[in-house]
Amino acid sequence: MNDIDKMMRRVFKKERAIVEKSKTVVERKGLTYEELQQEYIQLLNAYQSLLNESSKITKIGDINQKKLFDANSKIESQKEKLYTLSVTDYLTGSHNRRYILETLGLEFMKSERYSLSLSCILIDIDNFKRINDNYGHQVGDYALRKVSDTIQQTIREVDLFGRYGGEEFLIILPNTKVYDAAIVAEKVRKIVAELKLESGNMENESFMLTLSLGVADTQTRTPKTVEELLYNTDKALYQAKDNNKNQYVVYA
Repeated sequence: MNDIDKMMRRVFKKERAIVEKSKTVVERKGLTYEELQQEYIQLLNAYQSLLNESSKITKIGDINQKKLFDANSKIESQKEKLYTLSVTDYLTGSHNRRYILETLGLEFMKSERYSLSLSCILIDIDNFKRINDNYGHQVGDYALRKVSDTIQQTIREVDLFGRYGGEEFLIILPNTKVYDAAIVAEKVRKIVAELKLESGNMENESFMLTLSLGVADTQTRTPKTVEELLYNTDKALYQAKDNNKNQYVVYA
């Protein structure tokens, strides 16, 4: 066995180990965001090191190009899966808080640069603690997933949606005035209010839930930062909750 063959065996052994580790990370449940980020960074570093070693072998001599291509393809595939995992909320399958806030920051800069309207809808499930208390946390998780799926099916393709935290969700509506966003908010509120969710208890009891929604945009009092826009949206949301819930309020 020549030196190149030995080096290639070492590369392919490392490649198999990295792919297996990637699969393990993708399939694991319950990782915190910090743990996921750490795993993601370590794997990316390992991938880069492996690619660098493969490149050195290529320069040394004639190697099996198909095997190297297959190894690189597997690496790229796992990188894509890990990226998707890093921006996805593990429970609902929607975008996670990190991704939705980063996207909002980009859309905010775009709205400023091109003088475009940008609206946000902050959503809170009313009395969510009561669902967990009455039916258990598994049913509560099921309710979160059902609400998330329903909202994603209701909004436009150009709108961006994610889990803001707990039982709160955020919709970003690019190039949308606040009163057009209010129409979307009411549509979401109404469709979710019509859902019948199964409790899973012995009596096959079903239950319904409602939403409170706050709507704000970049043209009302012209917020200077993303944080100020979110503050306005949050203020409108809590006004809706103070007004007996199951409604939207537009920040004015």
